[in-house]
Amino acid sequence: MYIANLFAVLRIRNFRLLWASSFMHVIGEVSELIAQAWLVLLLTDDSALWLGIAAGLRGLGHIGIGLLGGVFADRLDRRTILIFTKFIRSLTIVILVPLIIFEEVQLWHVLLIVLLQGASEGFFVPSFNGIIYDIVGRKDLMKANGYTLASFHTAWIVGSILAGNFINSIGIELAYILASVSLFISIFPIYLIRVPRTQNHSTGSVWSSILLGFKYVGTNTPLKALLILSVLTETFGFSYIMMLPLIAKSYLDVGATGLGYLSAAGGIGSLLGTAIVVTISETKNKWTILTITTLIAAFSLFLFGNSSWYILSLIIAGIIGLSLTTYDASIHTLIQLLSEDKMRGRVLGLYGMTWGFTPAGGLLLGVIASITSAPFAIGLGGVVIFIYTGGVIFRVGKKTNLPN
Repeated sequence: MYIANLFAVLRIRNFRLLWASSFMHVIGEVSELIAQAWLVLLLTDDSALWLGIAAGLRGLGHIGIGLLGGVFADRLDRRTILIFTKFIRSLTIVILVPLIIFEEVQLWHVLLIVLLQGASEGFFVPSFNGIIYDIVGRKDLMKANGYTLASFHTAWIVGSILAGNFINSIGIELAYILASVSLFISIFPIYLIRVPRTQNHSTGSVWSSILLGFKYVGTNTPLKALLILSVLTETFGFSYIMMLPLIAKSYLDVGATGLGYLSAAGGIGSLLGTAIVVTISETKNKWTILTITTLIAAFSLFLFGNSSWYILSLIIAGIIGLSLTTYDASIHTLIQLLSEDKMRGRVLGLYGMTWGFTPAGGLLLGVIASITSAPFAIGLGGVVIFIYTGGVIFRVGKKTNLPN
């Protein structure tokens, strides 16, 4: 009976379609991220600052649109929003290919595309998170999040290795083609999903809806603590990915292929993390799981920043992937469980907006790295997350009762 429950969400047709779409989407996303970072380094003579600026522009686009994306997720059909944003992302990426082939690409071209990609993510994330809840409901939400992350990280491994080897053996343009085609293919499973249209829970002007979302979170201490944790973890935790090209190229000296495997190592660890999430999805101690895994992630980031041995860095990257994945599923589930139905889209808009702090954090880490070093910037991020988790999340968790 227990084993059957583990696979219950996979028997839902709509969820299987969403899973397949997510797989192709992430292959496209990671290919574009690796290609973007490598292209920026080539165009700027390995500048950590410009690498951070490019990441920061992606975050600026995401953060600037994230709140609006949350309001639309409460007002419009989430499935339609997903199809539209996937198409826009595929189209904007492929624009760079002829510029690269004919050696006409300039830094401003890359920065403009990155900004547009970030803005489209701001629309995409609240609707994607919300449609998971629409498909599986409250009871199986954490399990569904676990399987979604499994799709994400399996695709991250595949996409990382493919993009790294394509860049190394053929050229950056092929990694961009892979990104565009994968994102376009990911549209078709979403088109086949059939769920009830999103009810219009948001009334009045868009601005008043946004303000109501802020007020709702501001008076809910657990939600507020979780969103601040998400900002810090995205800024100082997940953003370490933005520094991986520089770490691989300038500190570990392993090239684009080594970068692909370093990124894939995090994906392998993340797969193990998803297995843990699915196994423990029915536990009531979700806040405890969140606290422990965030502390492990923070300590692992500190160790990664102090590693100069490639093999050790691969192992630590795996541990970071495992702990951040378990953190990710836990916080995603807690935020949705603590949100009222009528406010879910806007809360997810705020939560999705915090995802924009991953690339924005890349800008901050890039600035710190240009002043000190990339390893120091990554290690410092681990310390910041560790202090907040131990000092705030642990304390708030003891006072929080989750709804049934």
